[in-house]
Amino acid sequence: MIKKYNQFIREFLQNSSSIVDAKMQELKDLIDGVSDGQNMIYEWENKEDHQLSINFSTDDLSVKYEFDIDELTVSKIVGEVTDFTTKVESIDEGLDVIEKDIQLILGISEHKL
Repeated sequence: MIKKYNQFIREFLQNSSSIVDAKMQELKDLIDGVSDGQNMIYEWENKEDHQLSINFSTDDLSVKYEFDIDELTVSKIVGEVTDFTTKVESIDEGLDVIEKDIQLILGISEHKL
């Protein structure tokens, strides 16, 4: 029983990287699709599935999201000021928080997608 549990955890950690990177690429594609010639920068770094760092900038706004995957907390930093830090229940929920906030900044909703 312990072996199966350990194997499950190992497989989950190996696959979570692909889940995070796939979601980040999906978000990049969304941003590229709505940028319409605007100067936008979007980049992310997945630090071995322990910390996800996302930088998003438009002409006059610079936002950084930090997702502590171990602690399941998402923080949004605008300029030098922490806008919010929130506890989430799962990796998917944390990624959704980030995605919805970026959609809000871009002025798009899921209904338009």
